[in-house]
Amino acid sequence: MQTLIADSGSTKTTWCLVDKTQGAPSLVQPVQTQGLNPLYVTENDITEAVRSVIDQTGERCPDLVQFYGAGCSGERISMVERALRKVFTPMTRVEVASDLLGACRALGDGLCCILGTGAIAARYDAQADKMLTASSLGYILGDEGSGAWLGRQVLSDYLKEQMPQRTRTLFEEDFGRITPESAIEHVYQKPCPNRYLASFAVFVGSHADNSYCQQLAYQGAESFFKRNVLRLNPREGESVSFVGSVAYHLQDTLRVVAELQDLHIGKILKSPIEGLI
Repeated sequence: MQTLIADSGSTKTTWCLVDKTQGAPSLVQPVQTQGLNPLYVTENDITEAVRSVIDQTGERCPDLVQFYGAGCSGERISMVERALRKVFTPMTRVEVASDLLGACRALGDGLCCILGTGAIAARYDAQADKMLTASSLGYILGDEGSGAWLGRQVLSDYLKEQMPQRTRTLFEEDFGRITPESAIEHVYQKPCPNRYLASFAVFVGSHADNSYCQQLAYQGAESFFKRNVLRLNPREGESVSFVGSVAYHLQDTLRVVAELQDLHIGKILKSPIEGLI
């Protein structure tokens, strides 16, 4: 059985064609495209991305397509389904669900979180395949500790000259000089501002020995736990598991913050694909 699994965030989408015909599943070919969050891209954008995946994998008629995507809820699920069905044959079964459900299925029972470009937490019942979520509210009203949240703080501190001079020098070495006009254009006028903001989050992970970055990482992790995980009423000593690049790179900080809340860190996967294959 050929299954095409997609993990789609706001920054990138990872597609894996998996062959489950004989015994243990084998990974045929991983492919990456742009992020396909239906909040920020069109139906045609999704269709064109899928066509590029087919060109690279050579598989036009998998038995099943499972698309787990950021922004996939309500009518937006139907939008993604339409985009996929334009490309695949009628013989292919298409399933579209939220990226959070994909993360939960990858991590298993208990408290499951996404900490990447965006951020969200849920309590997952694997047997019933059901989630209780702490609403994310997106990168403007929520997403505490996410790549967009960290990047926004970094960029704002740089533009408002709130960084120590040494940290400011490091920032300009990594990104060059950024003007307020340029930043405002990207955030308020160009598409995918959350992706733009998240691009600066790498600065925090790249300079983990810098006190400014250490403090910001701690603030983000603490805010994520207080405003998301703790809303799910975790039991003392319970494990919290994560998927996402931010969680992967800042896992030491997450462990410190979790212990202060009498919790433990369980699995940390850079991508849910690792647990979905």
